[in-house]
Amino acid sequence: MNETKEITRIEAFFLPAGMSFETTTSTRILTSEGPVELLIPVLDGEKLKMIIANLSRNRSDYLSTLSTSEIIERIAVASEKWLNPSYPQRVLAEQLLPALTGYAADSIRLQLKRYMRTFRRKELLRFIGEEFDDPLVLDEFRPRKSGGFSRAYGPKLLFQVFSGNVPGVSLWSMTMGLLLRSAQLGKTSMAEPLMAVWFAQSLAEVDAKLADSIAILPWKGGSEELEREAIRQADTVTVYGGRLAVESVRAKVPIEKKFVAYGPKASFAMIGKEALTPDRMNVTISRLAADVAHYDQQSCMSPQCVYIEDGGSIDAQGFAALIAAELGRLQLRWPRASLADQEAYAILEVRNRYWLEEAAGEGSAVYASTKDAQWTVVYHNTPRFEGSPLNRTLHVYRCRRVEDVIPMLEPAGQAGLLQTCGAAIGPHRMFALAEALGNIGVNRFCHIGSMLQAKAGWHHDGRFNLMDLIRFTDIERTMEDELEQYDPDFE
Repeated sequence: MNETKEITRIEAFFLPAGMSFETTTSTRILTSEGPVELLIPVLDGEKLKMIIANLSRNRSDYLSTLSTSEIIERIAVASEKWLNPSYPQRVLAEQLLPALTGYAADSIRLQLKRYMRTFRRKELLRFIGEEFDDPLVLDEFRPRKSGGFSRAYGPKLLFQVFSGNVPGVSLWSMTMGLLLRSAQLGKTSMAEPLMAVWFAQSLAEVDAKLADSIAILPWKGGSEELEREAIRQADTVTVYGGRLAVESVRAKVPIEKKFVAYGPKASFAMIGKEALTPDRMNVTISRLAADVAHYDQQSCMSPQCVYIEDGGSIDAQGFAALIAAELGRLQLRWPRASLADQEAYAILEVRNRYWLEEAAGEGSAVYASTKDAQWTVVYHNTPRFEGSPLNRTLHVYRCRRVEDVIPMLEPAGQAGLLQTCGAAIGPHRMFALAEALGNIGVNRFCHIGSMLQAKAGWHHDGRFNLMDLIRFTDIERTMEDELEQYDPDFE
């Protein structure tokens, strides 16, 4: 007789204490531990209005009274829970996220550990210190160098639209909202609706009243009634996602409200001959392949192409063959997620185009898996810039010097598409190359192997993080001086 495993039910939403949904729908996923049913709330404008009113009240009564230091301590304690392998939410994440996203379980386990370390107290202090000379300006009026005083205020209600391509990308946004004492309404994607919920639950374990200023809800993008109500009540709207998702929300936000978007970006790598010596080339290849394989290039920080400099112990085509072999090895360790038909067709189109060029002797070569388009490496004899269809598809370009390709990257930079450059070059070249890349729009320069591990306080898309969300109130020096005359003891 076959035994049927009991279905586990998980709420894919988070509400302040005392609130609930009378009706939910569900979607089922199959995990290694058996079937799991995700409970999805049935939501309308009136229910959302009640949730927002509750969030705003809780923020006013409690969150707004906490100091920045107190908030940091609570976030840090919540994040430390995730560094315990037996922590229930981490166990759930390691069980459900592979089934939900298709990413390899070992890859998710590794990346989650790395990611959660960035929420430790020391990292949060660095994060705030990067943007404020005097972090206490978030707590009180502080003296200005030019005279007078200033105080920073965050949004009272922050409406955040999260993408679902990379697990946990929402956590930094939630942390920023808390540091600014903002009530938060987070809309998640059904591609990954759980990490924000689990993090809110961790915060509630540390301080339930703090978490009562957060609501995490999934709903279908383009739901006019819900988006209209959320935007109407929010002071600030932030959106993560593709161009269509960003533009769809942007069109609904009135000009008087702050709108912050993190749209589509492309990243690339540059390998100098210094990293291609016999004693270094294997490590170089291994690190870059890991940057490609983690999350199947779905992160905006993942390399889509790499420029290989002449003069190393292997040439660019040899590098292409070796990194293809390394991606084949990583497929055994971190299997690539299953592809939708459209994704598979996009990879096959790239393969076919360059197979034809290879057959015609036009300077291209294709190194590809024989099964399920698991990985694809396309070698090009001359450098240019071309985006990848992702899912472990990498363009490898030969160049005389990596500095020579910068003009070819400039159009993508002018279009605002460039983000991270992962590099392996000699130290004497770092500042000159970073200067040239910064001039064309690259906003992050890091070593290969760490492209997906941005540090706390990095300037996301080249901008401030907290500063983009706040407003200042100034007390001018003249006010300070003139009011002295009203002191009864004024001489």
